[in-house]
Amino acid sequence: MLHITNGEATRAPLEQSGVPGTCVSWDDVLHEGPTPLASGEEWWRARARYLASAGYGDEDEMLSYFREKGDPLETALAHDEVVFWFEHDLHDQLLLIHHLWWLSQRAGSEAGSKDPAYGRSSTRLSIVIGTDYLGLLKVEQFPAKFAARRPITADEIAAGAAAWTAFCGDDPQRLVPLAQDGGPLVHLPRAMRRMLEEFPAVGSGLARSERQILDVLAEGSRSPGQAFVACATLEDDIWMGDWSFWTIVKRLAGGAQPLVTADVARAADRFPEGTLTITDAGRRVRAGRADHLALNAPSRWIGGTWLAPERWWRWTGSSLLPAAP
Repeated sequence: MLHITNGEATRAPLEQSGVPGTCVSWDDVLHEGPTPLASGEEWWRARARYLASAGYGDEDEMLSYFREKGDPLETALAHDEVVFWFEHDLHDQLLLIHHLWWLSQRAGSEAGSKDPAYGRSSTRLSIVIGTDYLGLLKVEQFPAKFAARRPITADEIAAGAAAWTAFCGDDPQRLVPLAQDGGPLVHLPRAMRRMLEEFPAVGSGLARSERQILDVLAEGSRSPGQAFVACATLEDDIWMGDWSFWTIVKRLAGGAQPLVTADVARAADRFPEGTLTITDAGRRVRAGRADHLALNAPSRWIGGTWLAPERWWRWTGSSLLPAAP
């Protein structure tokens, strides 16, 4: 039996819980950077290139690490059962639809079976999913969660594959319907709406997470750690880690007219310490008197969509507007 978790915070206590099987985590922040519709070497290269550019480490070292660790999914169908452990938030829902896409590519074609929810060795595919944050559970709570696992259905695999394909495409308007109806993936709409809120907003050009950082700093300067905690309280669900938060801060502190100043000291493998302060430009953008995109022309990836001066999609609160021709 193989358990594939949403990260090390879940894997470690699950491994200690006495639940049978091998526990591995599939770690990536899919709400950051490009996500090609690929796996294996092509995927590792794209992700290592982005993560290095975002300051997570050396590209060659990360690529070597990915190759050495391998993809736990590649061995999944050799087990009698695979159990996926996920939550309802954006981070986990993106992992879920990625894994369901992977299963749609492998399980159905390898099964020789009428049911694509089973692999060539009749691997049972199960899931533990809900609104509990798995990484916060006590060790003794995992056996009951495991006992309550349920089968992954063929409809869920198909819906996840379609959602991941849309996320990896270059037309983000295909994501808007997923914020209303996820079909059998009941937690996907809420998560996808949160993803859409990361597109630049009409008027200010700010993603929701960027606006929240400015809102917090408008109350006074904070350390990076304090700002991260304060911004987390403004979220409906916990989904962003501190290093993803820091990537956004760096984006706001860059450009011709930075919205934030970061007077910080960096140490290897430690979250930065120092002071974050909103700038005059940040206050103007926050107040709607200036547009972040016009001031700084930022560029970044959301899934398969490259947001750049010539391709600035804007979120209205209910739809995405493409850049004017």
